Amino acid sequence: MTLSWTSVNANNGSVITDLTDLRVDAALKQTLMRYESQTAKLPLDTAPTNWRQATRKRSVFLVALDILKDGTEVPIWGGMVTKRVTNAGPDVELSLVTAEGYFDRVFVGDENYNNIPQNLIIKDLIEKYAATTATKRGIPIRVEIHGGDGTPRTRAYTDASDKTLYSVLRDLSGVVGGPEWTVSWEWVDSQTLGLVAHVGDRLGSPPPDGLNPAAQFYLPGAVDSAELTEGYDSSEGANDVMAVSSGVDGARPQSPHQVDTTDPSPRFEYRWTPSTSITDVNTLTAHAQRALAAMKNGTLALAITANRQEAPRLGTDWFLGDDIGFDLTAPAWPDGLTGTARVVGAEITDTTITPLIDVSDIEGID
Repeated sequence: MTLSWTSVNANNGSVITDLTDLRVDAALKQTLMRYESQTAKLPLDTAPTNWRQATRKRSVFLVALDILKDGTEVPIWGGMVTKRVTNAGPDVELSLVTAEGYFDRVFVGDENYNNIPQNLIIKDLIEKYAATTATKRGIPIRVEIHGGDGTPRTRAYTDASDKTLYSVLRDLSGVVGGPEWTVSWEWVDSQTLGLVAHVGDRLGSPPPDGLNPAAQFYLPGAVDSAELTEGYDSSEGANDVMAVSSGVDGARPQSPHQVDTTDPSPRFEYRWTPSTSITDVNTLTAHAQRALAAMKNGTLALAITANRQEAPRLGTDWFLGDDIGFDLTAPAWPDGLTGTARVVGAEITDTTITPLIDVSDIEGID
């Protein structure tokens, strides 16, 4: 079933009009803790009379609605119009960016958080710098904290550092045990859509002990295709990691080497700068520890694409951050490839759903 599209006011979420024939050029993508972009076309011959108001740059979000069998409209993706192109052709061409992209267009001022729980820091920053209030223009967003306030952190930000809200949130999430966040849509009332910033030490849910995830993907079954990739190139794998920052007066802050001492293979090093403003070695070390945990075994990526109408439904049966299950049989996996994986993103088309997953438990490979 084709996704339905509606245009809403970027300040308050009020519905402007439906855009029945809007078509995007590729899959709609959403990912934990980052923004995604997309392009779309609106045919002029069937566009509503107020199509200019409904596609005005910086002023509207275009929201994709999944229509359930009972007629319920579930908002599963939204993008702010950042560019509109009209020409002698039959279509209005649009560039869209998810709401997280707005976080990269507002800057954080002077803030000091001394031993404040990390999820409360994110809540405060989003409410101060992104949300519409009685005295400040922004986007219609509320913050929902999942699973407690989180680990206390000490952070200081200055207006002179020219840090966007997006960069500050990503820096905070980049340390070991750092918070996770993402943005979704909800119906506020029958004529208003709003944004929800979800924040927590871990978003989504693992299955209860001894049980499999509720959402299961099967091949043969709803899954149309699956691909397993195991990698260890320079951006995927390392067993010796160092985080560094910008040098000051001939000295460069850097973490100690974080080494996987259980790995008998040759040394593979990785160095990078998580943020140029970090001067505390302990903060750099926390970044390096998180990177080592993610890179020490390289990548194990499983791509599953399923029929959207037959598979468990995003936004209803599973959400970003949840664990899902899979059971896949193919020539490369004659005995089956089974396990659980955590969803860190998704790609959606009119006919398919591709959960972007972090494989945590897999059987059927060496």
